[in-house]
Amino acid sequence: MGEGPVWPPRKEDLERLYLVEGLSAAKIAKVYGLSYKSPKVAESAVLLQLKRCGIKRRGKTDHVRIVSEELVERWIQRYKAGESLKQIAGGDVSPVTVWNRLRQRGFIMRDKVEAQISAVSKYERKPFKGDDLEKAYLLGLRHGDLDVVKHGRAVRVRVSTTHKAMAYLFESLFSQFGHVHRYPRTSRFTGFEWSLECDLDSSFGFLLIRPAMEEIESYSKREFMAFLAGFFDAEGSIFLHRKSGRYVPELTLTNTDVALLTHAKQRLEEQGFHLALEKREQRKGRSGGMPAGVIYRLRAWRFREVQLILGLLRVRHPEKVAEKTLIAGLVQPSRSDSNRLLIAKLLAMREDIIHDRNDFVSEAERALDESDKT
Repeated sequence: MGEGPVWPPRKEDLERLYLVEGLSAAKIAKVYGLSYKSPKVAESAVLLQLKRCGIKRRGKTDHVRIVSEELVERWIQRYKAGESLKQIAGGDVSPVTVWNRLRQRGFIMRDKVEAQISAVSKYERKPFKGDDLEKAYLLGLRHGDLDVVKHGRAVRVRVSTTHKAMAYLFESLFSQFGHVHRYPRTSRFTGFEWSLECDLDSSFGFLLIRPAMEEIESYSKREFMAFLAGFFDAEGSIFLHRKSGRYVPELTLTNTDVALLTHAKQRLEEQGFHLALEKREQRKGRSGGMPAGVIYRLRAWRFREVQLILGLLRVRHPEKVAEKTLIAGLVQPSRSDSNRLLIAKLLAMREDIIHDRNDFVSEAERALDESDKT
């Protein structure tokens, strides 16, 4: 097995690759680097995982529909940005297929030399120059939200989101190293969303494989807190819990990786913090149609400990940074005038986040509609 995502796959990863991106079982096997004597064996291994995850196989007409209705919009945005037909095809389809689809939309194809000059000048990739703490942060973020694949000699990082703040975080992290593409797409769960991707220098190869628990356990205290900050930016939440007539800040970290959450609990308890690890059954149909399943939640609820943990986490997600700043200003008892003002700002911020999310989804819908008209 070569470099690639960890096998066996998570159900949500299979749903994204097979149902949303429309990859065949054979191509998913390549994504995971499955290596057998016969390609059919690798394909069968993927099909078995689809069956175990309860993902219904599609017919040939489903694949055609996905290419014509979803991928073409993505190809259009990337072609407008200056990418070549080969770059857009990316080994998933033939460049001829991309060429035919674009011609059907009435695009005048660029001169080949012009396209090559454009690609070289626009998409220079710069090497990773961060230290071990920066690497740990990116690995934590990758463990949560980032999708990372090998793309030729480049390392392609991708994220799909309905939150403008996450899009901003992605662009702030990677735009200094390569060109970030942003394009709208349909979503099985929310109707519409934005996808962002960036082709990075091969020095970012450390992102291709999620670190094993043995590696995470070997992190120094500073490295682990950097990793946890990235993971929290992807999967963590800061919110106000109403208790005995007053609001108390809480932190939660939610994921299906119970081993990682257990280790995080142990690491934080070694520093004197108190946390609870809870198992939750998730009903089918929540959050726009997500499937049912088991998920785990790590929770910190003691007022002062929440402030201290946030102080140790160098989060970069804009919403979490703003919430962290307000919570740092809270004092006990919580009924003081200054607390009331900060609590009011936190509650208003939560409303703004919901409003911004809805606007961002609507922007994706409008942009996708406009691309259909071009």
